[in-house]
Amino acid sequence: MQLTGHLSLSAEVALLFTRLDGKDQHHMHSFIGQIPKDGDGHGVQIEAVLKYEVADLFNIGVGSRYWGVAANGTAHFEKVGFSPQVEKWEVERYGVFVQASIKFN
Repeated sequence: MQLTGHLSLSAEVALLFTRLDGKDQHHMHSFIGQIPKDGDGHGVQIEAVLKYEVADLFNIGVGSRYWGVAANGTAHFEKVGFSPQVEKWEVERYGVFVQASIKFN
């Protein structure tokens, strides 16, 4: 979206569908070893960038990005004599960045 002659704003949203396949290592309990974990989840990535056109071929900008992902799954403790355990995993990351671009004709 063009805000002024030299200033523009852009944004993107991406939906994420995830598959978790991992192992949990218990170093202090050697009888447990590695516990397999699996699950499915979803998330979102959102990004916005404010750009300033310094010249026809040169832009600078500042932006922000956010990721949020969650998965529901199971830790499989059957090999050590316990029932499977339902778990929920969540992660959020965010940050700010600065960018510059040059167009070549």
